[in-house]
Amino acid sequence: MKLIPFLSLLSLSAAFGTMANAQTITYKADTTVKADTIPAAQPEEKSDSNKTIKYYETLPSDRDNRDEPERHYYVKSRSRSRSDIKTLSGSLNHSGGFGALSFRATEFRGQPMVLGGVRGGWIVNRSLGIGLEGHGIVPTAKFDDIDPQNRVVAVGGYGGFFLEPIFFSNQVVHITFPVSAGAGWLGYVLDWEDYGGTHRGPNISQDNDVFWYVEPGVDLEVNIARNFRLDLGVSKRFTQDLDLAETTEKDFNGINYFLTLKVGGF
Repeated sequence: MKLIPFLSLLSLSAAFGTMANAQTITYKADTTVKADTIPAAQPEEKSDSNKTIKYYETLPSDRDNRDEPERHYYVKSRSRSRSDIKTLSGSLNHSGGFGALSFRATEFRGQPMVLGGVRGGWIVNRSLGIGLEGHGIVPTAKFDDIDPQNRVVAVGGYGGFFLEPIFFSNQVVHITFPVSAGAGWLGYVLDWEDYGGTHRGPNISQDNDVFWYVEPGVDLEVNIARNFRLDLGVSKRFTQDLDLAETTEKDFNGINYFLTLKVGGF
């Protein structure tokens, strides 16, 4: 009868020894379960910040003379998240900024018109640009039907903020969808090339007005160098509250063909 407690203590000692040995096992990655073993239970999974360890306990096969189940495992590595904060744009893994010169060709009241401008913004995760822009009219479009006695030149400009979703930015050629909105000013002044006979200065305004605008577009962007990009695109300008002599707001709702030179950290 005294043999039973001794055997019980011996069994407990062996069990504790097995558990101690289990803590000192050196794990090897990608160890697979043998084909001739039968899984006895669902895998037990333990995780830390860098890897996931799964343990499998299998029963001995008929060809083995083992009396104890065999323990198999594999280690599956996983990358560590750089940020635990989840946002609509994802984790903030990268940011940069840029400045740009932009040139636009459009049409106004049947006359070709050129605009020059600047843009500057912040780039989030190489997938979204946010910033400000402004464009001014190069005074080359002239009209004879605004003032019956004098020829006038269109002047003005517009600007505001922009959002620019960027797709496949790491590719040499990729696409963006800029959308801008803001306010502008447009007017007519006397043509300074022939104002002398009127005894009035070239800055005499015939009419002017302030307006609002929204301008969506699509842009083909080329990575020329690591810090330099070239954009070719087209946009459509929609204006509101523009009221000028012999002019409707639809006259400035033109298609723009633009070239943009960007320099910055992308």
